[in-house]
Amino acid sequence: MKAESLWLRFPAVVMLPCLLFVAFMAGLCGCAAKDGQRDTLKEYEYRRTLQNEKQEALRAAEEEASQKRPEMTAEGYERLGDTHLWQGTKEMAFFQYTKALGLDPNRVGVRYKRGHLFLERGLVKEAEEEFQAILKTDPKEALAYEGLGLTSLKMHKFEEAEINLQQALRLNPDLWQAYNVLGMVYSHRREFETAILQYQKAISIKPTEGSLYNNLGVAFFLKGDYEEAARSFTEALKMEAAPGKAGNNLALTLCKLGRYQDALEVFKKSGDEASAYNNLGYVYLKEGKNREAIEAFEKALDIKPEFYQRAYDNLKRAKAQ
Repeated sequence: MKAESLWLRFPAVVMLPCLLFVAFMAGLCGCAAKDGQRDTLKEYEYRRTLQNEKQEALRAAEEEASQKRPEMTAEGYERLGDTHLWQGTKEMAFFQYTKALGLDPNRVGVRYKRGHLFLERGLVKEAEEEFQAILKTDPKEALAYEGLGLTSLKMHKFEEAEINLQQALRLNPDLWQAYNVLGMVYSHRREFETAILQYQKAISIKPTEGSLYNNLGVAFFLKGDYEEAARSFTEALKMEAAPGKAGNNLALTLCKLGRYQDALEVFKKSGDEASAYNNLGYVYLKEGKNREAIEAFEKALDIKPEFYQRAYDNLKRAKAQ
């Protein structure tokens, strides 16, 4: 089975965050007190235990059901895996794909989907092995090269990523994800004009994919073209693609344009009013506008006293400066 027909059934690859925005946003709202962190950690461990137990129960149920039904084929296991994938039970999807490969090791589509499941878990070496195995079966499988390109990017092997992605596009010039990941490679090299061109090519193929507009906006922002960045982030928001991320990116861009009141309104839509004032205050603080920063942090505290710690810490920094 050719893998080209499988892309629409598999979720889009999660976009890699721009380091500039991650570093900047680290100072915005969101840190809890240590006691809250411990409580959150306990809750996370408890939920993870329940999730593991749930997955084991599902696995046992699948095993019992498979013993009662007629003998399954590789195609049947793949379809069952696809069902679990759409339902969000990815561990069970992986389990069924593994069974399919046990019956037919050369099943290209299954290996492709397993490769992306490995990538989601951060198991890049295992993902690389899956995509390489596809090429042993079909050396001209474009999506395998695309998968290798994304894997190389995650390992920070940027030249290797570029080679694999360009090979994927030579074999199939309609792979919008390949253009998208190439844009990330060129952005890392600070070749923003080339990165912008890749994102625009991806958008020409997949104009309804909002995350592409967000990535395009980041490239324009890093290039210093804030007007175009604002337009791109606005398009991303229209498609409700990661509204929190695109919204914060738009607000930061509006601040660069001196449109602080507009930025405040966008921050409000991405969170609540208190966090919006705290975020705006942090922007003012980074820009050396300490009086405006103090006013924004005090406003955050007035609106939401329980937001005290983060806003108060930022307020002390502003007064100290």
